[in-house]
Amino acid sequence: MTDVPDGRLAPWPELLRRLREDTSSSLWRSAARRLALDPLARASHSRRRVRLAILATHTADFLAELLPVAALSCGIDLEIISTRYGSIEAELLDTSGSLRAARPDYVLLSGTAEDLQLGAGASDDVVAAAVGRWTGLWAQVSDSLGARVVQCTFPVPADDPGPAWLPGSDTSVVTRVNAGLFRSGPGRVLLVDCDRLAARYGRHAWRDERYWDAIRQPVSPGALPLLARAIAGALCADQGLTRRCLVVDLDGTLWRGVLGEDGVDGVSAGGGPEGAAFERFQRYLSGLRGRGLVLAVASKNDADLVSLAFGKVPGMVLRREDFAVVIADWRPKSEQLLDIASELNLGLDAIAFADDNPAERAQVAAQLPEVDVITLPAEPADYVRALAGRPTLEPAHLTADDRARASSYTALRAAGDLRIAASSMADFLDSLRMRATLRPLTAADLDRAAQLAQKVNQFNLTTRRHSRERLAQLMEDPGWRCFLLSLEDRFADHGTVGMLLLRLAGSTAQIDTLLLSCRVIGRTAERTLIAAAAAAARKAGCATLTGIYVPAERNALAASVYADLGFGVTGAASTDSGDQDARAFAFPLDAEGPAVSPHIEVLGHPA
Repeated sequence: MTDVPDGRLAPWPELLRRLREDTSSSLWRSAARRLALDPLARASHSRRRVRLAILATHTADFLAELLPVAALSCGIDLEIISTRYGSIEAELLDTSGSLRAARPDYVLLSGTAEDLQLGAGASDDVVAAAVGRWTGLWAQVSDSLGARVVQCTFPVPADDPGPAWLPGSDTSVVTRVNAGLFRSGPGRVLLVDCDRLAARYGRHAWRDERYWDAIRQPVSPGALPLLARAIAGALCADQGLTRRCLVVDLDGTLWRGVLGEDGVDGVSAGGGPEGAAFERFQRYLSGLRGRGLVLAVASKNDADLVSLAFGKVPGMVLRREDFAVVIADWRPKSEQLLDIASELNLGLDAIAFADDNPAERAQVAAQLPEVDVITLPAEPADYVRALAGRPTLEPAHLTADDRARASSYTALRAAGDLRIAASSMADFLDSLRMRATLRPLTAADLDRAAQLAQKVNQFNLTTRRHSRERLAQLMEDPGWRCFLLSLEDRFADHGTVGMLLLRLAGSTAQIDTLLLSCRVIGRTAERTLIAAAAAAARKAGCATLTGIYVPAERNALAASVYADLGFGVTGAASTDSGDQDARAFAFPLDAEGPAVSPHIEVLGHPA
């Protein structure tokens, strides 16, 4: 099959990869038309189904056409719920309207600079009124729809009649309003920084006044793909679909030169114009690691030479300890990535791969289509731009657990060495000196709890994707008990890595959700959570503790959890989503158990 510039004949996987990198309007319009004619592609290439309502003070029809393909490139089947523009408050107040009947998962709120009373001066009252309006809408959306807000911020106008430094300038008003939204938004809503997008695209090109005058569309057609991709990135992060590990090459990617040919003294990552681009790229990667993205290396190289290079190549920003896994040998890159995924206990759909060599990228894309293969430009100075704004690398609200994640994965390597040396699995687990902290879910934990619910796949017995809003409801419901588990060992504090949601119903307590981060699979921490569930159920006067296992694509390793702990199989289970293969298990609470882990010291008693 021959590809054409607009992508009409490209296979869907290839086209979706291109949409993550290429924002040309011709490609995006072609992809939108193709998706409209091929609705089956939504189910074939998505992992989540999401309903998004658009509430805007301007026309958003063209944006609504592009959003489904932007979302599909991130693995989301997106249904758009359109409303009349300029009627935000009326739509939210209409208790019997179509918006409430549609029950959106997210609501996109978008306005224009015209909504901010520009020209009226930058008085505190003007700025406060604008911030108050939009943050008030956040509360209305949550209260009336139970949906999560995606808020577009306001681009600074390209043509400000006054100097930007004047307190009364348009630039000052927009900047102060955006600052107010940024202060109020984290943890409450998803923010799309349209001012940064406009600066990246070019402020004069971002808004075409002809389209504003004719149809009240504030973003030029050429800039709409960039905006659609950014909105999809916010949804991708909130749905737990962003990549957790970035694997990079070395020669020509992390440093200039070829290590095997030029030697350690012949390659560099700084020290002049030729190396500056690689130093800048490494600093950007270091920033990604700081927000929780795990780094790894897949290189066709001599392993001993690579180890030497990390400490001696001039200009190196990143060190060996910054990478959770480093693989250097002469096998195909696809095999190297499989080993990295296995060592980190990650699925291939959690991995992104960046390499300057087109042949290596093509080989990985062909063999491992789940991996997000990133095209690095021919010019190293543009490497950072290739990663910046990529929707599959967009961060969600940053938590303390995100900041510690990279160090936690690095610690797994040390634990792996210990496991090899141990005489038995029990001896290995004891040698880790693990301590778990159990606590009830609180408002301060909602962001992390929602991350776990959206991201965890392998050890997730029902794969129910509870939203932040739903978890907030369960936390306050007297008929539920919500527990979180944090784990530390001799090598690292792994942070909050487990969650259990328990529903009390008369004489029965049912484990609705039981999940553990892939970083602690195999350490028996699930026993700590189930024991806590049993204790809470007994305290509530329940006679039976039940659990459900719903087979999914990647959670087979959790299939025997309940049986291993002495639960009896009660047959097929009935679930709200109608899962055909669900199985129910039960444990009588008049019996002793379920058994706790003998390898973990437990701190805290949330029941």
